[in-house]
Amino acid sequence: MKTASHHNELATLSSVLLTNLDEVVFFAKLSGFVQDIMVEHKVLGFEVLSDGCTRLLSENGQALSTAKLLNKGQGLSGYVARMKRAYYSNLVKRDPIASSGVREEIVEAELCVPVMVDGSVIGTINVQSIKKDRNFCDADIAAINDILNQLQSPIRNMHLFLMAKNLNRELQTRIDAKEKELSSRVDIQISKGLEDNSQMIGLSKNFLEVVQMAKKVASQDFPVLLEGAHGVGKKILAKKIHTWSARKGGCVIASCSALNEAQLDRELFSSKGLMIQANGGTLIIDDIGHTTHHIQTKILRALVGGEMITVDTEEKIALNVRIIATSKIELKKLVEEGKFKEELFYRINTIALRIPSLRNRQEDVKVMAEFFLNLGKSQPKVLTSGAIEKLTGYFWPGNAHELKNIMERTYILTDGQYIEASHLPEFAQEVKVEKVEAPVKYVEFTLFDLEKKHIVDTLDHLNGNKTRAAKALGITVKTLYNKLHSYGMIEAREQ
Repeated sequence: MKTASHHNELATLSSVLLTNLDEVVFFAKLSGFVQDIMVEHKVLGFEVLSDGCTRLLSENGQALSTAKLLNKGQGLSGYVARMKRAYYSNLVKRDPIASSGVREEIVEAELCVPVMVDGSVIGTINVQSIKKDRNFCDADIAAINDILNQLQSPIRNMHLFLMAKNLNRELQTRIDAKEKELSSRVDIQISKGLEDNSQMIGLSKNFLEVVQMAKKVASQDFPVLLEGAHGVGKKILAKKIHTWSARKGGCVIASCSALNEAQLDRELFSSKGLMIQANGGTLIIDDIGHTTHHIQTKILRALVGGEMITVDTEEKIALNVRIIATSKIELKKLVEEGKFKEELFYRINTIALRIPSLRNRQEDVKVMAEFFLNLGKSQPKVLTSGAIEKLTGYFWPGNAHELKNIMERTYILTDGQYIEASHLPEFAQEVKVEKVEAPVKYVEFTLFDLEKKHIVDTLDHLNGNKTRAAKALGITVKTLYNKLHSYGMIEAREQ
């Protein structure tokens, strides 16, 4: 190894490195200088990325046309970047740490030294030897560290440059992700006059599949059944199906869970009721599972016969109404329990869509939370990563309704622009019932008892068929009879 006593050479290198804000040039020049000092087979220059991965940029002072990327922790460069200390292996072919690095088969030993500033590793210098008698040692580490110590100014400068470059890269990644999110996102806005600020937002695959199917069925005039938990947006999607359809009439909603049988009968079938109002348009029957058999029969008659008799004037009215029914309860179960008319179920189940719960579309929580947080606000606020993590970790039993209420409350109660996790309410933890297997206790068995139990269990499994049991046990039928006799289970005459 040559000495590095010529300060003029280091001073020149320092000036070159300071005037070239390019990591490829930096590691090429640095590796070339070390190669002149060490005089070994190869000196490699690696950049350490912010995520712990490393990039091979140079070899023996020459910049590589294509950088080679190594995963986090891979090879000596990854190991040294993680441990923040030098490492050498004089038997690289048998060293598991060095096994996944970048080297030729002829390399026998390798030394890796971190290029550090203020405790941060920005790169590594790897020296490879093909000499069988070459043993790297602490003196080699000290020699390279002496070079690096005298180059602290350009190393610090490169550190700042890489920090800025990584920040720009992260910002661009976030911008690209946001643009992709916005291009993939589906916003279902309801037209004026139906319900102000009614909107469904999502980009998850299962949500988008339901929306696309709803668009397809909207053009058809069949009844539609929308099922899903409370707060998933069944009424909003039902309204949107109407707006996508060719129907020119109005769209009205009957809330079945809020009315008793007599009230709902008048609400639907009076001369000024919802059936008349929806004529030529769409009637959304919300929570149809709460209707009685009497109401179900009248709805079925309107569907099948296309007419109704008003409850107040007893007038027969011809109907052209598309029915979209919603239900939190699975109607098929109500049919099985005799609580819902089977014929009506099959009529409205012509097209059935199930809207997934928020717990099954966690990737939508972030975009929905951001939307609800700033809905109608002139001064938008921002959710921090900690707040988003807390929101996405919750199981949302109230779905979009619950999320919207929490975001509106959080906006009002939080001062400043940023929403931290601490600003959000403490969510109840989902209780998960786990089946705990009772530990198998040790029971003393003699070999005689163990054999007897196994033979009895085999006979039970094969319904007492001794021929099949003997075959399964790998013994003759005579031997089986002898054993059963010894257990006192058969008489001697049966042998």
